[in-house]
Amino acid sequence: MNSRNKTYCLTGRSFSKESLMAYCSAEINRGETKNFKKEVYRFILDWLSPSDFMDVKTSGSTGTPKEIRLQKKHMEASARATISFFNLRPKDTVLHCLPMQFIAGKMMMVRALVGSLDLYCIEPSSELELIPEQIDFAAMIPFQVSKLVSKEQGRRALSKIEKLIIGGSFVPTDLINRLQNISTQVWQTYGMTETITHIALRRVNGSNKSNWYTTLPSVSVKLDNRGCLIISADHIGVSNLITNDLAEINETGKFKIKGRVDNIIISGGIKFNPEEIEIKLSGAISNDYFIGGLNDNELGHRLVLFIEDERTLKRKVFDLWEMIEGKLTKLEIPKEIIFIPSFSRTTSGKIDRKATINSLKI
Repeated sequence: MNSRNKTYCLTGRSFSKESLMAYCSAEINRGETKNFKKEVYRFILDWLSPSDFMDVKTSGSTGTPKEIRLQKKHMEASARATISFFNLRPKDTVLHCLPMQFIAGKMMMVRALVGSLDLYCIEPSSELELIPEQIDFAAMIPFQVSKLVSKEQGRRALSKIEKLIIGGSFVPTDLINRLQNISTQVWQTYGMTETITHIALRRVNGSNKSNWYTTLPSVSVKLDNRGCLIISADHIGVSNLITNDLAEINETGKFKIKGRVDNIIISGGIKFNPEEIEIKLSGAISNDYFIGGLNDNELGHRLVLFIEDERTLKRKVFDLWEMIEGKLTKLEIPKEIIFIPSFSRTTSGKIDRKATINSLKI
């Protein structure tokens, strides 16, 4: 990567490579610099260093988090694909509000550095009302977006963003419904650490919204004999990457994600996809929830609705049953509801279904 003659932008200021590295070093050593900004500055120094690779942690959503090594040339190629897709230009403003330890946060930085985009960083949290100014491009997790659209101040903050991508975990249907009346163009992403963030996107609001993901250029997908997605993308060093994501591919090459094969529950000889059931319940249950399976002597496994709650919804259990029966088919209705004060979660904040179920004393 030839970065010597590039111009870099940070909160409205322009830097050469040398001046940016000097600025970052000085800010890291300054006692008043907040920790989240120090992480940003350390990443910039790492990116601009002579090393050809970076070590990145996986999210741990499908197992124990691990560290993998990514080539910087592949990270740059991924960044350029996103920059091209969203037609971003030098000095366009980019908001960084994601944790730096995972690939999504790192790649927002790479896009800004590769594209000479003007980078604004705010502390990663669920409270993002203090978005600094008009922003051309931003990335958030669903929880952050949900918090913003839930109150007027947050919706005003969100309206400052022209283009927003959401990723990292399941995007509830009720959240997508609440995004229909905002001016921000919103996309849901599909990808993982191994694909250097997203390799496909779908618009979730506006006249071009779709249920189907469109792959970025130079990305191809197919299905294995389980019906799971296989990804190839030479420009980012990915060849026949086998996922556990059950998918459907249409005649134009676009795809839908139906759930994870390792979450499939076989009950009474029938296969159930818990994510499909959860989508039907989306918007009806205010707390976090998921469908899981518990061992059953007759059925093999029985469907169970797990809800993160101590008191509020537990008091309304009869209303819950009535709602469930109105939204699900007879076979999909869970055999019981189990309330859990706090779900187990991965290091990136996603619900860990297996750990939550295994923690129960049943």
